[in-house]
Amino acid sequence: MITRQTIMALLMTALLTAIAVVVGGGAEAATTSARVTRWIDGDTVETTRGTVRVIGIDTPERGACGSAAATRHALAIAPAGSSIQLSNPASVVDHDRYGRDLRYVLTPTGRDVGLAQIRDGAHARYDSTDGYQWHPRQARYHRADANHPGYGCATGTATGGTQAPRSDGSCPSRAPIKGNESSMIYHVPGQTYYDITSAEECFATRAAAEAAGYRAAKI
Repeated sequence: MITRQTIMALLMTALLTAIAVVVGGGAEAATTSARVTRWIDGDTVETTRGTVRVIGIDTPERGACGSAAATRHALAIAPAGSSIQLSNPASVVDHDRYGRDLRYVLTPTGRDVGLAQIRDGAHARYDSTDGYQWHPRQARYHRADANHPGYGCATGTATGGTQAPRSDGSCPSRAPIKGNESSMIYHVPGQTYYDITSAEECFATRAAAEAAGYRAAKI
């Protein structure tokens, strides 16, 4: 027989749980496993479970200053083919207006890709201060944001055989491979679309372009 005391205890537990959800904005849901297909940019990734917009961060749009650096950093943390964990807090809607899943992205070791991006130059945005939903890691993200500068444009010669293009979108002879950031495809001299491609990054070798996250043009 269920006693009156047992019923009261169950009701009290349910009440305290409800209060915690209201005050805390909802706990993080159980994670779902996926694999990275490719990074579209520094805060959007295509996975085996669909396209995911990383919660709470904002990196430069494709073609904007710093976008390639943000994409490279995400790729270094979670390369194509690697396993990731996707988590959606209860306080955050499941999808954004573009149909992308809104999720935290974690590596198998628990590394938070969003927080790592902020520490490398992303901004803590796309949250309740930016017209979206509150998320449980929001305060932590903003604390990190206050201590780290935003992504900047590459100038001059960079490491790994990478150089900034000339103002007309061409590449110097010492780094002739053209990287097109909007497609994340690189073109080498002699290919069909090489001459008409305006470079956003220039590379000395194919290996340098691929290490930066670019794929080879097929023609």
